[in-house]
Amino acid sequence: MTTRSFDQVKTSLEDVIFEIQSSSTDCEWFISSDKLIEILEIRREDYFKLLYSLRGEREYSSRGSQGFTQDHADMLILLMEKVLKIEGLAYEFAKAGVYFDDIYLDEFRSFLKEIILSKLERHDLDKELLLLLISSTKKFEDAFDSYFDDKFDMQRLVDNGITEFLDRKGFSSDYGADVFLKGYFFQILNTKLFPVRQITSEYRDRAYYEIFGRFREEEREKTKKKKSNFRKKFSSRSFYEDEDVETREHREFLGLSEEYTKSELKNKYKEMIKKYHPDVNKDGLEMTQKIIASYNYLIMKDR
Repeated sequence: MTTRSFDQVKTSLEDVIFEIQSSSTDCEWFISSDKLIEILEIRREDYFKLLYSLRGEREYSSRGSQGFTQDHADMLILLMEKVLKIEGLAYEFAKAGVYFDDIYLDEFRSFLKEIILSKLERHDLDKELLLLLISSTKKFEDAFDSYFDDKFDMQRLVDNGITEFLDRKGFSSDYGADVFLKGYFFQILNTKLFPVRQITSEYRDRAYYEIFGRFREEEREKTKKKKSNFRKKFSSRSFYEDEDVETREHREFLGLSEEYTKSELKNKYKEMIKKYHPDVNKDGLEMTQKIIASYNYLIMKDR
């Protein structure tokens, strides 16, 4: 591959991003390998040679040789960084509003967390409403959840937070970045990526004290005990006895034990793909498809 000037690199990058933006709807897009080869002005054999060499660095289906969607943007970025001999393209994609890698999504979550905490800090507790909710529920946590939903319009809070986040970062919203980020947020809401109860725990403790005049030490101890018992239960063999038939079939097909870890799953996937991929095994297409299907099933189940 020939050395490119700064202007050539800039033009190629802009052309690729423009092509993606032209087909992007809510950060969903596709760019073909043929178009990339044309824009990057790279020989076809060099393009695919480089693409296949990167498969060891990123998990990527053989169907990806046709092109890239937003789901494999990290692979596209890595490929372009190799071809153009530059780094930091994840920022260019985020700035263009077509793809946000884990670093920017982490920033986004942190930004919204700070907004919620700031709102709580300025919020005056409505004791009458919280007492009413407590009287109609068995748990303080459930009462506070209802109180939080009543006092804080999460939809509006997130909409405003996304607008501010995109503005602060200088990221375009013209290609559906706002819609994508909103969908992403409500997908992770109340999961380990955005646990609202944990985020609001300090304010919950203060609210409990204002209502009952004491700290929640006793309740905390009960929670710790429950969590401890939960861990013991699910670290024992009894947990795996309830494994459903489909999960067991996929797991056994990949040769994994009942206690497999996500790391073991990924390593086994890479090992089998290297062995059966059609690039190295002309009779391995069907086997490769089964490997990918089993891996995708188990990785989604473990989310």
